Amino acid sequence: MTNKALAEILIKYGDGRQTGARVEIPPSVEATLFVNFAEEGLVIDRVRAVELGTEFAVVGTTRGDRYVLLYEDVRAVRFGHSSGSAAGYER
Repeated sequence: MTNKALAEILIKYGDGRQTGARVEIPPSVEATLFVNFAEEGLVIDRVRAVELGTEFAVVGTTRGDRYVLLYEDVRAVRFGHSSGSAAGYER
């Protein structure tokens, strides 16, 4: 995936709002990134914001985790609608 493609997907399909290089995902949208990680995949759920750098993206989650990803490793993005806060997660 490219910087431009990821930004467009987050905005168009995830109702994201871009301010500068940062795309914020609204609380009503459940966003999940699927990332190529060695021989396995990495699933990053509850994505709240993505900082779009030139070479890489920094993904922030509801839990406060931060992941630094190369664009070429991002394989897919899934969107759903939030059904309220789940156990252990606050918005």
